[in-house]
Amino acid sequence: MSTIVPPGTGQPDYNRGPEIAGAVVSTTLAALVVVLARIFVRVRMTRSIGTDDYVMLAAMLLSLTGMGIVIAQVQYGAGRHAVYLDPEVNRFGLKLNFISQPIYLWAIPMVKVSVGFFLIRISPSVYYKRILQGVMTFLIAYTFVCFMTLMLQCKNLAILWDSRVETTCWSQSTLQGLSYANSTVNIVTDIFFALLPIPMLWNVKINARTKASLICVLGLGVFACAAAIVKAAFITNYGKTGDFLWDSANLTIWIATETNVGIISGSLPCVKPMFKKVFDSSLRYGSSRKKDEYDLRAYGRGTNPKGSRYIQSQTGNGIVRSGAVPNSLADNISEESILTQKPNEITKTTVITIDRGVDDRGEASGEVAGWQKDYPERVVEDRL
Repeated sequence: MSTIVPPGTGQPDYNRGPEIAGAVVSTTLAALVVVLARIFVRVRMTRSIGTDDYVMLAAMLLSLTGMGIVIAQVQYGAGRHAVYLDPEVNRFGLKLNFISQPIYLWAIPMVKVSVGFFLIRISPSVYYKRILQGVMTFLIAYTFVCFMTLMLQCKNLAILWDSRVETTCWSQSTLQGLSYANSTVNIVTDIFFALLPIPMLWNVKINARTKASLICVLGLGVFACAAAIVKAAFITNYGKTGDFLWDSANLTIWIATETNVGIISGSLPCVKPMFKKVFDSSLRYGSSRKKDEYDLRAYGRGTNPKGSRYIQSQTGNGIVRSGAVPNSLADNISEESILTQKPNEITKTTVITIDRGVDDRGEASGEVAGWQKDYPERVVEDRL
């Protein structure tokens, strides 16, 4: 990095390109790891992939595309003063800068729409579902309007990267005003999606620890809100000197940070089953209570885990044993009851599959509704 200032420039040749690339690549790859974990959990563990997962995956793809453009943009002068760049390099860098704007413009609201679909999945009432649907519709409509203003800000968009083009554009103050309005909407909606789980889950009859953990995990969106606030603070510097590749350095960093922090915050609740499985496995490791896996009395009425089967065994002496066990143990128990029976004893084993499904509207149906009423904690966790 040179600090020599050529005569007449008044600016040293600082290069913030590595800083931009480092921030964007690190946050994007972190978000990618979390999203991949989310898809693994939904496909292989809970087998309940839904609209929220597809929308979040689309947002992640946009973020990856944006990262690729930013990396190329750094190679063409992003984070440097135009006076030290070849004019052709500067023009191509500005073009890449413009291309990245609509990508992140759509990625940010898609993250929130995904969170909205997720909250609809666990919403305990139609009232909250209607509110979420309304906010999501507003976000899509507002983002479309912002996209149109981005495309229509100049009669010839080439002026944004080629100063030789003669055309007319909206004033800089108008563009900054639109940017502030967009940031305000992003901040307000971040707060909305982060805080809505508090009233939404407040009256759900689950134990306090489970409720607190759900609210805290779902409230991680406040970090995306913080990134949006920091980003808004740098809007005033964009275009201030007319040196856009230099002026946009902080905006590029914090737009990518806001997007990827939102992706991480919106995906962590869905990774909860993986954390829970790892935690449970660590607790069981080294335990000498393996026989509990076959203890049918450990499962009381209404406490059988999802995908379990109800086992009832009757011996020739009239002794009846019954209970619910996981599917992975049901077949073993049936075979074991035959292998371990006494010569003069006949054992009858009945295996009943219990289906705790939901209807197309996401509501429990039939006998499941009664189970949901009595055990709301497991219903909420299963929908995660």
